[in-house]
Amino acid sequence: MSDTPPRSRRTTGRPSSPAAAPVTLTARQRFWREVRGYAEALAIAFLVVTFIFNTVGVVGSSMRPSLDGGVGSSNVLRSLLTGDRVFIPKYDTWLRRAGALGPYDRGDIIVVRDPPNSPSALETGQRPFFIKRVVAIGGDALRIEAGQVFVNGHAVDQSFITATGEITPDPQDFPVITARGGRVDGLVVRFGVTPSGTAFPDLPVSGFYPAPVPVDDPRVQLYYGAILDSLAPLPDDVPDGTPFVHDLIVPDGHYFIMGDNRQRARGGSEDSRVFGPVRALTVAGKATAIIWPPQRDGEWNWRVLAPPAAFDEIPPSPRAH
Repeated sequence: MSDTPPRSRRTTGRPSSPAAAPVTLTARQRFWREVRGYAEALAIAFLVVTFIFNTVGVVGSSMRPSLDGGVGSSNVLRSLLTGDRVFIPKYDTWLRRAGALGPYDRGDIIVVRDPPNSPSALETGQRPFFIKRVVAIGGDALRIEAGQVFVNGHAVDQSFITATGEITPDPQDFPVITARGGRVDGLVVRFGVTPSGTAFPDLPVSGFYPAPVPVDDPRVQLYYGAILDSLAPLPDDVPDGTPFVHDLIVPDGHYFIMGDNRQRARGGSEDSRVFGPVRALTVAGKATAIIWPPQRDGEWNWRVLAPPAAFDEIPPSPRAH
C-alpha cells in the first residue's frame, strides 16, 4: 500500500492568502455614498412617476357617488388617508401627447390642472390638480337643460350618478343666452362674491332666470369668454331679448369636464360649467382603477374605472359628418 496521502488531503504547497483587510471609509466618503443612494432612489422614483405610473388620492365630494373623497376637503390630510386612491398609467398620457393614441373618450375620468380662471384658483392663488369626468370632446355640441346633459342632441343617461339615490343633479340650465339683432348680447347667470371679494358664478335654475348680464361684463368674460366664443351659430328666428338654452361647440384640443356630483347642497362640483372647456395639454392622466382602500363599508372597493355605458350611446359630433 502506498504511503501517498489521499488526493483530498494533498496540499498545493502554496501559502494561504491572508484575509482581506476591512476598508475604512472616511466620513466624507460615507456621506457621499449615502447621498448617491438617495439620489439613485429619487431618480428611479421620478422616472416611474413621470413615465410609468402614478397614484392620486381623491379629496372632497365632487365625484360622488363614483369616487369617495374621504372626510371632505376641509381636512386634506384626513381626506387623503380615508378617500379613494386611483391608478394613473403615465405611459398612456405620454403616448397621447405624442399622438400615438387619440384623445380621451367621453366618460373617462381624468386628472387635470385647475384652470387659472376657476373660482378656486382666483380665491387661493393656487392651481392644484383635481379629478373630473370627460363629458364632451372637441367638436361635440353640448347643452344642459334642467340638469339633463345633452351631447350632440342626445340626452345622456345619468343613472350612473342617480342610481344610488345619493345625488340628484340640480335642475340648472346652461348656457342660457339672450340675443339682439342676431348677435349674442347677454348671459343669464348670477354672480356672488366671496368674503375676500372674488366673484363666482351661479347657474340659473330652469324656469327661474335672473336678468341677463351683458357679454362685455368683465366677470362674464373671465369665466365664460371662451364659451361665448364657442357657441353654435344662432338660428335665424332667434327672438330678441328672450333667454334660451343654446348649444356650445367644444373647441378642438379641449374637453368639457364635469364632476359626477352635480347637487350643490351636497358639495357639488366646480367644473366646465364655471370655467369652460379645459385644454388637453393640462390633463395629467386618466384614472383607470381604484386601488385603495380594497374595501369600503364591508363591500369590495378595488375596481376598474371604465366609462359608463351611457357614453357609448352618444352619436358622433356634427363635425364628424
